[in-house]
Amino acid sequence: MLPLLLTSMAFAQSTDLESDALALNTASTSMRPSVAAQNRGRSGKGGKKSQAKADWKNRFYARPLISASTFSDNAGNNTTAVGLGLEGGIRYWQVNKPNPRLRGRTRATAQYIVASESNGMEVKLGSFMGPAWKYFGLESGLDISWDKYEWNGQTMEATMGYGIPLIATTGVSIVTVYGGFQPTFLSNPERRVNWSETDEFGFGHQFSTFAGIALAIDDMNLGLGYTRTVTALGLQQGYGITLGFRG
Repeated sequence: MLPLLLTSMAFAQSTDLESDALALNTASTSMRPSVAAQNRGRSGKGGKKSQAKADWKNRFYARPLISASTFSDNAGNNTTAVGLGLEGGIRYWQVNKPNPRLRGRTRATAQYIVASESNGMEVKLGSFMGPAWKYFGLESGLDISWDKYEWNGQTMEATMGYGIPLIATTGVSIVTVYGGFQPTFLSNPERRVNWSETDEFGFGHQFSTFAGIALAIDDMNLGLGYTRTVTALGLQQGYGITLGFRG
């Protein structure tokens, strides 16, 4: 089973989604011109203000990822695992522009899965962008992945994946919540869901839904999230946590 370990959306998945959620409030604050900047924009005649030119800002971030997953195969067998990994990328957002402003990120993640008699690895590279208002934002993009797993002797052969997430975020002050869904299209036919043989809802070759919460305290951020993924071999549920410095 492909353990969809949360990063964030993730999600897409990744999920990496805590990063998006925290960026909404961070970007909203950083995009407001300072009083000094406003004063510098005043002309000497008539006290008129010259409007600042719309521009972009960006910020690099990197952090560790820790997650846990449960997988129930089509025969009713259950498996658990933990995941360890790293995520790094760049967030970017517009400034000096009326709402909605565009914001986005480009990121890469790598995770290794460890469990009794099971192992696996996942690598992702994705870029996402969308409009953001003061308390609400949307993002979508393309998430490219490669993964390969073995669960209690059952091998999931390597496959490339192309996910298209839709992520919504909302929040105030230090608290932000997010949610969304992601269909993924896989290059390996054996890894694709046959929707006529399952009662689960979805489309694409596998389908994920996700939700979570992000907290920003001073220069620290904490993300907690949940992902549910329908795969060809069963149902995957992932629980993730990220802890790092805002960047």
